[in-house]
Amino acid sequence: PRQLVLERLLAAHETWFDVRRTHRVAGRSFAGFAEFHEHGEKYVLSKRAKLWEVSSNEYIFFDVADRLTAADLDELVAFMKGEALAEVVEPHANHMFSNLSLVVIANAVDADVERAVRRIRFRKNFKWGLWGWSDLRVAVVDLAGGRDDRMGRVMTNAAGKTLRATLEANLGPTAQR
Repeated sequence: PRQLVLERLLAAHETWFDVRRTHRVAGRSFAGFAEFHEHGEKYVLSKRAKLWEVSSNEYIFFDVADRLTAADLDELVAFMKGEALAEVVEPHANHMFSNLSLVVIANAVDADVERAVRRIRFRKNFKWGLWGWSDLRVAVVDLAGGRDDRMGRVMTNAAGKTLRATLEANLGPTAQR
């Protein structure tokens, strides 16, 4: 079921994101990766009279696990805060934000993972926020913890709540297990 959910999620992101089925970052392999880049600018009369310019990015790392423990999650989060952040985020004067999102799809999740997910908080400001920031959004899809009508349940940290609707919409009913 986790491969089915992964394929659904990657397909759901293909409209707006550049999606890769497998991706390697800083020596670590992920089952999927999606990135989105947006650039905006405002000018008066001609493009030479630019008032402002801004760029924003989103990077979503998809990982799969048979069983997710709190220690596994801590290791993934440490990787995202360090190596992944340094690898994908390139702050500059017109950088507004770059969201790093980690989505872990697991067949089973230990009991202490939900609390660990809720406690994850991370924001990195670049040049005191003048060059933007980066937030870490974390979501765990527990395929064993579903309700009667759903295949699984979704746990997120505070920053990752915006991921919940897309993840839950692509879990599908239990009949498709």
